[in-house]
Amino acid sequence: MGVDVFPFSGIKKNMPSHGEVFKYRLTHSSGAFFSVINYGASITSICVRDKEGELADVVLGFSCLEEYLNSSSCHGAVVGRNANRIKSASFSLNGIEYILPKNDGPNNLHGGSPSFHNVFWEGKVLSCNEAKDYLAESQIHTEYEIEGEAVLFSYCSPDGACGFPGNLDAAVLYAWTTDLTLLIAYRGESDADTLFNPTNHAYFNLKGHDSGNIAWHHLWIDSGRITNKDSENIPDGTYSQVKGSIFDFSNPAALGPTMRSSDPQILSSLGLDQNYCLNTVHKKVSLAARLSDPFSGRAMEVSTNSPGLQVYTGNHIGGCCGKGGNEYIRFAGVCLETQLYPDAIHHEDFPSPVIAAQKPCYYVTGYRYFVES
Repeated sequence: MGVDVFPFSGIKKNMPSHGEVFKYRLTHSSGAFFSVINYGASITSICVRDKEGELADVVLGFSCLEEYLNSSSCHGAVVGRNANRIKSASFSLNGIEYILPKNDGPNNLHGGSPSFHNVFWEGKVLSCNEAKDYLAESQIHTEYEIEGEAVLFSYCSPDGACGFPGNLDAAVLYAWTTDLTLLIAYRGESDADTLFNPTNHAYFNLKGHDSGNIAWHHLWIDSGRITNKDSENIPDGTYSQVKGSIFDFSNPAALGPTMRSSDPQILSSLGLDQNYCLNTVHKKVSLAARLSDPFSGRAMEVSTNSPGLQVYTGNHIGGCCGKGGNEYIRFAGVCLETQLYPDAIHHEDFPSPVIAAQKPCYYVTGYRYFVES
C-alpha cells in the first residue's frame, strides 16, 4: 500500500519557527492505518478494527502541531538520545564527565531539549524494497514481511547537544508488515563513543483514545523480574522477582490493581512506571508482551530486541485536552516502551547504552494488532 502525505499545521505566529511539517499516513491492506509527523518523529494515530470490524484510533495524541509543541508528555514521539532517567544528570565515559540538563528533579529524563522528541526530523517515503533493505542492514533477525511503502525519518544530533558527546546520526523507519504489525526500526551512528537508547512514547488505549482509563486492559509480559527504584524513580541496582507480587504479569492480568497499589514503588510514581527485564537477545526480535482490551476485543503484541520494557500507565496526563477536544484523564493510556534499563550508564551489570564510534546500532520493535476470539 502507498503513503499519503499531508501538511500538518495549526500553529500560532509566536511559536518557534520550523520548516514544513508533514503528516504521513500509511494504510494497510486490511484498511487499518497509522499516521506519523516529522515533529518528534511522532505517531499521531493508529486506527485498527475491533471485534465488530469497526475502526478506532487507539493512541492518544493531539489535533495540531501547536499542541504537540506545548506538551511535555512526549505523546507518540521517538525519545532519545537516551530514553528514561540518568541519575544526577551526569555520567562518565572514557574518563570524561558529561553534564546533562536537570529536567526531572536532580536527574535527567529523556535527554532534555533539544532531544529526539522535541526537534523536527527529515521525512522520506521509501519503497517497499528500500524499506526491506534498511531492515536487512540491521542484521537483526526478524520474521517480518514489510507491506507497501514506508517512512524514514532522519536527524543529526550535534556533538554536545544536551551535553552528550559525538555527532549522532539517527534514523527511524515506520512501516506496516503483512501480519498487521506497526514496525519501528531505530538506527544510530556517531563519530564518537556516545549513548544511544531510543524508544517510542505512544500512549495506548485499545478501546479507543477517547474511552477513559485502561484499568481493565490485560497485560502479559515475558519477564520474571524488575529493576527496583528509589523515591526518585532511579534504579537502585537491585532486582525483584515479580512472581506473586503486585508487579506480576507473567500471566495476563488487569492493570488496575497494580497501578492503584500502595506499594512504595507505585506510590513514588503515582502509578505504574516500572522497568521489566525482558528475555530477549540483541540479534533477534522476539515476543515480549501482549496488551488486550476485553470490551473491544482488540489486542496488541509487542516484539523487540531491546532488553527492557518500561510500563507507564499515564500517571501524569490528567486534564490534558487531546484529539477531537477529548479530555484525557489520569490512566487514559499505557506506554509500553521498549528500551534499555533506566540509568544503565551507572550500572555495570545492566545492558550498556554506549555505542562505539562509527559502529551503527539498531533496535527493532513491532506492535502487532489483532482481535481476540
